[in-house]
Amino acid sequence: MHTRLFVSQALLALGLFASGSTTLPAAESAVPPWVPTDAPNQPIGVGRGLFPGRVTWIRDLAATPWDGKTGNWWDEGTGISQPAVDRMLSRSLRALTGQGTDAAAWSALFHSFNRQQRQVSGGYGAGEKFAIKINCNNAYAGYGDVDGQIDQSPQMLLGLVRQLVTVAGVPENQITVYEATRVVPDRVYRPTHAAFPHVRFVDSQGNGANGRDPVDYQKQKLGYSVPDPKVGRALPRCVVEATYLVNLTLVKGHPTTGVSLTAKNHYGTVDVRDHEVYANSHAHPMATYHPFVDMIGSKELGGKTLLFILDGLYGIRDVNDQVAEFAHWNTLFHGEWFASVFLSQDPVAIDSVGLDFLRTEFPSGRFKDFQPFRNADNFLHEAALANHAPSGIRYAPDGVPLPSLGVHEHWNNAVDRQYSRNLGRAAGIELLTVAPH
Repeated sequence: MHTRLFVSQALLALGLFASGSTTLPAAESAVPPWVPTDAPNQPIGVGRGLFPGRVTWIRDLAATPWDGKTGNWWDEGTGISQPAVDRMLSRSLRALTGQGTDAAAWSALFHSFNRQQRQVSGGYGAGEKFAIKINCNNAYAGYGDVDGQIDQSPQMLLGLVRQLVTVAGVPENQITVYEATRVVPDRVYRPTHAAFPHVRFVDSQGNGANGRDPVDYQKQKLGYSVPDPKVGRALPRCVVEATYLVNLTLVKGHPTTGVSLTAKNHYGTVDVRDHEVYANSHAHPMATYHPFVDMIGSKELGGKTLLFILDGLYGIRDVNDQVAEFAHWNTLFHGEWFASVFLSQDPVAIDSVGLDFLRTEFPSGRFKDFQPFRNADNFLHEAALANHAPSGIRYAPDGVPLPSLGVHEHWNNAVDRQYSRNLGRAAGIELLTVAPH
């Protein structure tokens, strides 16, 4: 039986309200809200990026004009506005890097990444390959999939590829868009292919004649820090050969991992995925080994990632939900679409922010009998403190012990949404709100 809880009570229990904050609207919650083990504004780990721990957040309802009834949410001009998305990407890139132009922003990203991750100087070099990991996890119906569940928005992918080619100077034929365990449906494939026909696509049903190439898994390319991680060690050739990755994924809840954000996106990269053991967050205590940490720390995955992007245009309660029914943000945004995009160079910080938004908006997920967000931040604690992990695991996926992989904390409250650097402190996350115009 459902119990109606007021969000104000739930947020007070979470320690999310600051004195004088405005009460948020009420929402349904079937189970008691999950309370993180760490108090608000208690950062752990070391921030990454030009501005360590910076996560940009831009929200623009002009990007999501859909009425929730007409057509499908991904339809060009109906569900998502391409000009608005292009503008959001541009403004976010500039804010992330502190630069005044898109070209200067990409140059700063390349120089920063090459210096910190590759120990080389300079920007993008001739012949260097890009791989873009997108998320089409719900494209079960194949290339014609139009089932109304959440998948990569075509506009975000097109906007990113346009930035890479026309601004950053990456040749089309050096870019591969991939979804190794699912397909890239026509509605995602066609807009980018039409604009940039030499961009390569790879997916699970590609045959070279349908516009997508097959996945060519290379064995034993991903290391783990435990003998049996329950997750595959093979990676697609397009990932192994890439110099740079972009992790472009969605904002959504998940029944076993609590959230599906940038770390979870690489479950669509590896050849074997586990949802029963280590990744089953709500069934395991904190300070438990997590394979996401090895993925974030691997030289082949997180070690190649130039940019992390959360496409939250239609952020959703649960991966299995219909967008039309369960992408309304009633608690935080008065029933509107999330209409948000996040960028960061810090994989831990961006997933920490995504988790705070999701756990506040959808505190009980879609379940009546258990709390899907419970311990969902275990992998974030393990990653932030990978050099001294709470679990005691020696994280070394490539044989060398990992340093901190980024900074984690929870915001002060769900109204002000401030992290430590927003409060003037020298460490922690900075959530930088970017004006859409």
